[in-house]
Amino acid sequence: MVMILKDLIGVSKFNLFWLRHSGKWPKPARRDMEEQGQKCRRVVLVPCPYQGHITPMLQLGSILHSKGLSITVVHTQFNSPNPSLRPEFDFRSLPDGVPDHIISPANLVDTIALINVNCLAPFRKCLVQMMEQHGQYGEIVCIIYDELMYFSEAAANQLKLKSMILHTTSAATLTARVAIFRLKEEGYIPLKDTILHDPVPWLHPLRFKDLPVPRIQIPESLLQLITNMYKIRTSSAVIWNTTDCLEKSVLTELQQQCQVPNFPLGPLPKIAPSSSSGLFKEDTSCIAWLNNQAHKSVIYMLAWGA
Repeated sequence: MVMILKDLIGVSKFNLFWLRHSGKWPKPARRDMEEQGQKCRRVVLVPCPYQGHITPMLQLGSILHSKGLSITVVHTQFNSPNPSLRPEFDFRSLPDGVPDHIISPANLVDTIALINVNCLAPFRKCLVQMMEQHGQYGEIVCIIYDELMYFSEAAANQLKLKSMILHTTSAATLTARVAIFRLKEEGYIPLKDTILHDPVPWLHPLRFKDLPVPRIQIPESLLQLITNMYKIRTSSAVIWNTTDCLEKSVLTELQQQCQVPNFPLGPLPKIAPSSSSGLFKEDTSCIAWLNNQAHKSVIYMLAWGA
């Protein structure tokens, strides 16, 4: 699996070069082993149930599938992706036990924490069933899970399966989030208005106002979630939805801190076929306006994953 990811870094750079110079997407060299009656190695993907997390996970699945791997997507019942958009994937739903009354942006931290508690046992059961039916589904070679779905690693450890982490956001996002602990320790939190435009001494060129830090007191539940998200534990690699040419210094620093390989495969929207999670209908109303603008007159801000 690690060798495949190393190969994909080269593939992503080639695809970006091709797209930049030809304006066309290179046709993937796909080996459809299933049609040939061969048993496939299988990767299990565990996305976080939000649009900006599901989309890059499915894009990664498409890339791995093009390399001859079978893909199973294990997802929560809450915000489940639309299987009809990926008929080549196997989709399995987990009972997440998340009551409707707590599902809101204001309860995001509590929702994620509850999912991690409730999904561990059913996810382990799901993996055991797949392992018992390996003749039908193929050998599970790896579990790739979203940074927020860290229960997956515990299940993988119990069953002696390899796991990898997918960070759907940039590497700089990680350093900014982890900075919360140092900010709290050094007395910067809650942030004062007088320092918002000052640079963070250890995070150049970020200013205090750039950090994803609540202006009021930070709840302990958020600090615990961040701790759980960024523990590498026993995962064998970390995959980033970013690229060396944008975040080389941050990625180099993170690699020095990690004991496992880091693979910047992104931006995934540029190296995978266009896709949707099916959670929301895509709004294409801006296309007519864009078509009427002068060449090179519009700046496009790419929100990776969203």
